[in-house]
Amino acid sequence: MIEALQSRLSALYRVADGYDVRDFLITDRAVATALGPAVMQDGTDETLLLAEQDDELSLSLFLDSALLERVEASDPLAGLEASALDDLWKVVEGVSHFNCVIWKARQGRAVSLLELELQAEIDKYVSTAQLAAEQGKRTLLRNLHRWLFEDVRFREGLKPAEIDRYRSANDFAARFCHRLAGDTAALDATAVAELRHFFRLPIGDKISHIRAGAFRQAVN
Repeated sequence: MIEALQSRLSALYRVADGYDVRDFLITDRAVATALGPAVMQDGTDETLLLAEQDDELSLSLFLDSALLERVEASDPLAGLEASALDDLWKVVEGVSHFNCVIWKARQGRAVSLLELELQAEIDKYVSTAQLAAEQGKRTLLRNLHRWLFEDVRFREGLKPAEIDRYRSANDFAARFCHRLAGDTAALDATAVAELRHFFRLPIGDKISHIRAGAFRQAVN
């Protein structure tokens, strides 16, 4: 499941780089906490663990084993259900973080926490929209934007700076995705080109792009 989700995102953005997320996966919470005690939060099911030293980047992706079992059992690639979206989004978020960090590192570019969260929100939307469109889930498509961006709740215990970052990412992603796909959540060729262009922008340009309401029709 996780490899298929990574493959879909990599193909969408044309950023396949040969790094299989499963080779960096940790499913044991105790191991992840020992590796990243400063970033692992109580009750979290997904965390990207990063360490940089002497221009070398080390990373692991923690996805709770029970979470992965639930996603495998619900099999969203075959039958997407609204009741299983939260679990799917957690896995997509982890894969999005992994793909974004790897791509940025190979480009020699830094990535901020805000950019990771913004990209993950967009990736949750477009991944779900693609699956729903493929499966003919029209009701889900119509409600997707509201469920993901309006009916949102933030985890208790977050620090004010963390809440501000998550809210900013949610707001920017909501504006971008609404303009990207409108009320139908359908992603046509123009929308895909816009996604690829946006993915490659620096975070400052991404925010300016959203605020300006810009929309690029094609990507080089």
